[in-house]
Amino acid sequence: MKIPLTINGTKKILTSEPDEKLLNVLRKEKLYSVKCGCEEGICGNCTVLLDGKPVPSCILSIGLLRDSKIITLEYLKTLPEYQDIMTGFSQAKINLCSYCNAGKIFIAYQIIKGKKRPSLEQINYAIKDLNSCCTDTTALTNGILHAWAIKTNREGKKQNVTK
Repeated sequence: MKIPLTINGTKKILTSEPDEKLLNVLRKEKLYSVKCGCEEGICGNCTVLLDGKPVPSCILSIGLLRDSKIITLEYLKTLPEYQDIMTGFSQAKINLCSYCNAGKIFIAYQIIKGKKRPSLEQINYAIKDLNSCCTDTTALTNGILHAWAIKTNREGKKQNVTK
């Protein structure tokens, strides 16, 4: 089956069985930041952005993703928000272990793209399902808040606080 997709900003037509998992398709495309972990959508290892939202690629069948836009860490690393996240994580003393990095980074990315400062409740809700093997939720929350402040500062905007 031929499936048109946009992967990391490049339009492609991939040939695949419709039930093949997105994780396997991306690895065949030599996108190795997408790692195989639990294969149940829990660990965060295989997280990608699908049409702007973080999703586990291990549970998505490629046949359902026709005309979707997929972003992997390879592409995200080229954006200034990635550096904002890494600096924010560093300030929160988060040492990523490489196991579940994609989940943490893509959720942080989705949060810091917002125009208003995220509340603790919003962050805690967004990260509640992450298997956070290398850091605790308080540090991750702080890292995301630091990243948001860094991004806002870089963009020269006032930091709005949500209630």
